Amino acid sequence: MRQFKESSFLRFFVQHRTAANIIMIMMILVGILSIGRLNKQFFPDFDVELVTISIDWPGATAEEIDQNIIQLLEPELRPISGVKKVLSRSVEGVGVTNVEFKYGQNIQKGRTDIETAVSRINFPDNSKKPKIVVGEFFDTVTRITLSGDVTIEELRENSKKLKEKLLKSGVDKVDIQGLPKEEILIEIPQSVTARLQLSFKQIAELIKLETKDVSGGSFADGSLRVRTVGEKKLVKTFENLELTNTIGGGRILLKDIANIKSSIEKSSVLKSINGKPAVELWVRRSKTSDALEVSENVQKVLSKSQEIIISSINIQTYNTAANLIQERISLLVKNGISGLFIVLAVLFVFLSRNTAIWVALGIPIAFLATFGVMLISGQSINMISLFGLIMALGIVVDDAIVVGEHTSYLKTKRHLDSSTAPVVAATRMSMPVISAMLTTVAAFLPLFMVKGVIGQIISAIPWVVCAVLVASLIECFLVLPAHLAHFDKSNKKEGKFRIWFDEKFKNFQEGAFRKFIYLTFNYRYVTFMIAIGMFIISVGMVSGGRVLFSFFPTPEADIIIANFKMHSGTTKSHTQKMLNNLEQALSKTASDLSSSSDLVKFHMSSLGSQTSFSNDSSPNSLGNDLLGSMVVELKTADKRNVRIKKFINTWRDNIEIISGLDKLTIRSPSGGPPGRDLDIRFQGNDLNTLKSASNELIQIARTIPGATSLDDNLEYGIQERIISLTPKGQSLGLSVADIGEQVRSAINGITISKFSKGDEEVTVRLKLSENEQLTDMINNLRIITPAGMNFKLRDIVNIDNQLPFASIYRQNGSREVTVSGDLFPALINTSQARQFVLDKGLLEIAKKYDLSYSFEGRDLEQKETFADMKIGSIIGLLSIYFILAWVFKSWFRPFSIMIMIPFSFIGAVLGHYILGLTMSILSMFALLALAGIVVNNSIILVSTIERRLEDLNENKNNEGFASNFQNEAIISGVVDRFRPVLLTSLTTVGGLSALMFEKSLQAQFLIPMAATIVFGLAITAFLVLVIVPSMMGISNDLSSLIKKIKGRIYESR
Repeated sequence: MRQFKESSFLRFFVQHRTAANIIMIMMILVGILSIGRLNKQFFPDFDVELVTISIDWPGATAEEIDQNIIQLLEPELRPISGVKKVLSRSVEGVGVTNVEFKYGQNIQKGRTDIETAVSRINFPDNSKKPKIVVGEFFDTVTRITLSGDVTIEELRENSKKLKEKLLKSGVDKVDIQGLPKEEILIEIPQSVTARLQLSFKQIAELIKLETKDVSGGSFADGSLRVRTVGEKKLVKTFENLELTNTIGGGRILLKDIANIKSSIEKSSVLKSINGKPAVELWVRRSKTSDALEVSENVQKVLSKSQEIIISSINIQTYNTAANLIQERISLLVKNGISGLFIVLAVLFVFLSRNTAIWVALGIPIAFLATFGVMLISGQSINMISLFGLIMALGIVVDDAIVVGEHTSYLKTKRHLDSSTAPVVAATRMSMPVISAMLTTVAAFLPLFMVKGVIGQIISAIPWVVCAVLVASLIECFLVLPAHLAHFDKSNKKEGKFRIWFDEKFKNFQEGAFRKFIYLTFNYRYVTFMIAIGMFIISVGMVSGGRVLFSFFPTPEADIIIANFKMHSGTTKSHTQKMLNNLEQALSKTASDLSSSSDLVKFHMSSLGSQTSFSNDSSPNSLGNDLLGSMVVELKTADKRNVRIKKFINTWRDNIEIISGLDKLTIRSPSGGPPGRDLDIRFQGNDLNTLKSASNELIQIARTIPGATSLDDNLEYGIQERIISLTPKGQSLGLSVADIGEQVRSAINGITISKFSKGDEEVTVRLKLSENEQLTDMINNLRIITPAGMNFKLRDIVNIDNQLPFASIYRQNGSREVTVSGDLFPALINTSQARQFVLDKGLLEIAKKYDLSYSFEGRDLEQKETFADMKIGSIIGLLSIYFILAWVFKSWFRPFSIMIMIPFSFIGAVLGHYILGLTMSILSMFALLALAGIVVNNSIILVSTIERRLEDLNENKNNEGFASNFQNEAIISGVVDRFRPVLLTSLTTVGGLSALMFEKSLQAQFLIPMAATIVFGLAITAFLVLVIVPSMMGISNDLSSLIKKIKGRIYESR
């Protein structure tokens, strides 16, 4: 009787009555304790290694900021170690530079280096101290709006009360938007400045002398101090302020020469809902917080809001992430449970009842242990990690199936007892199963190699799958054999179904299937060429456009953003009229497309700014009267019949365009990694040249099929008056700087003081009377000479008109303009759009204007991701090869197994084509997983064939059989492994099939991943059974041929 090899280590866990159960209980406990501590969110957290430097220079134009601040700053920042790119933006009054570091750089060291570099620069005298901030991750939880027929002050008071309540409830960050900053304005008419013979700057100095707190020092050995109190914080105190009359002597009251009032900053962003003033509270969470828990805390605060918010204020929420997270997690959990039932059904059909029960038990055990690994590795429960778990649902039982099925084989065919069979099965299968696990991990190496935002998002899949594989390995070798040995001793006769199924399956296996394998093996070269042909056709379908590719599709959004800009010279009231037209068109669109009144859940208008959720970094209260926007939230995609693309088109058609409108874009922001589908940039120095080039490029981009929301970021601002000094002005002792200072002081004002009011800062500002600024009064503005005389500005300067740019962008030292837009994936992808604009004249435009160009946004993310995956794939393939070479002790045998990896592409393309899906980067990631699964089947198959070779090798003394024993061993091995290969493939297909046919729009972006694995595995499971033996046969043929050639060479000698 043949002696079967057993592992003493595995035998210990079978003989020990509690060891296996202790390990099982520990795995269960780890999972139970971990699952409640895992954060729930939509996408995994991702960071950009970013440091932001912002410098305020009140009253300065974008051009002045760019020349006097940004051009000094960038050369100091770019040489810093680890810097990837330096991006700058100059707008009126502020310059902002973002320093992006390479992935994995020490961001705190980067900040220190930046602080050192900034300290070396001498900025303009009137500019403020640079603010340096390290980018932090904060994810939107919800947005709360307060609106009503109330004053701004009432909104201010109530919004701050609500903010404090939210922060105390555990919310990490709350920012108030649309709340104008308070000011105390001191307005003086020109007639007064002329009478007093004082400039605004001189009057400001007089006021400052009377309003400063000054320390008088200490006396009595330091036990007493003296301080004069001059700071004023109320309008009334400023009205009664006495100033020195420099002309007639004596004192004058400020209220006698000025109008003093409480006001808000002139350039403020004002929000409204249904025509009533509104403010918005942007509620966010940090990395360590659970989105659902934070959202629950917010809801608790809002449910008691009547205690702190006055009844005339209406509270609404929109863009609430928790609603989407809960819906999508429930959706995937439901599909996971459906897949689990399919997996269990497959197990109970193919395995005996007891074996199926203990194999199935490994699923929850492995999954619970995985939750522990997820917690330790900083993962969360999100759409990506949940898909990883669903993907692993079928894979997790593969190891247990191999051990369980081989145990049944040893008991029934080799008549081993219940305590020996599991140990022998585990011992025999240990090397193939462990090597299969290692090759699967190697197949996921490319995902670990992907850097940047995409890498951070997608890393959840390899972490989860690798954790499941390790947990499954522990369970199937240390826990399963003990259970099979202790609880599967029954000799009770199998049921009728089991007997009937096993008999029918065996007849098929030994009959039709064996004949088919004989046929494909005997015509192995034809078989291999057919597979090659299928692969070539698949590649052709993708390259020919039969199956489209989109980099990172996301679920249909519920948010729509409309942004518009008016031409320079447009009044604020005219901009408001355009906002009113947007609102009227929105109401008409909702009634045209739906009979129900709840299609539009929420809408809010903003005067003075444009909205962009994807690029929000921090609230900004400064606005521009030429800008307006509206944000709209529709019902959840699955609860409405109107698709967002149709809604946007209908809304755009219903908008009544008024005179003065420069541009209008309506788009729906997408989730996932930042950046637009289309993002083309020109770099140069002359802004007018950049603008001309961008206009030509936009005309080309408009011809791209499916391109929408096309725009550039180089926009014209408010018309400027350019002043140059005349000889008369020079003779009066004036300089350009003197005149500029007086003009700026009169129009923008001079800051007298600032004081704290709660958590805000109130500015006291002296400026020209508002009535005198309503018209184009600059020609008549009075300028005070050093001698105290006053002249109208037009008498001493030349005034020219200029239309400046509202913002100026730079990247790595060069000015640039960005042309961006969205693409419709069903028509065109980023790569095709890039090629389209190149073919249509992008190169010619760049050459014509002597500019350089680059593609960024999603296109750059795609390029960097594929570059990382290319390196990772090479490393992964080499790792798989070395693992297989080690296991099979051969340099050539691994090729028989690895040949299946490219063939997995056949099923993936077929699945996308049949289901009408668009391939995505997620499909590519699924192909990597598929490669690992396919290699696993091949390893088990080749291991069995080699074991059959050993068995049949003992019968070589039978001469009739000896000549063909290798081919017979190959065919017998394939027939033997048909059942486990089919079973492991069906469990994986079953685990994902429910998701693949999910109709919910929220799961559509994950379906290509499921289709890749389901169809890919279905095709490759079949191909493994015919290609691997064919390749082994071809390998034997080549070996025989080489031996014959060597023999003839030897004989010829």
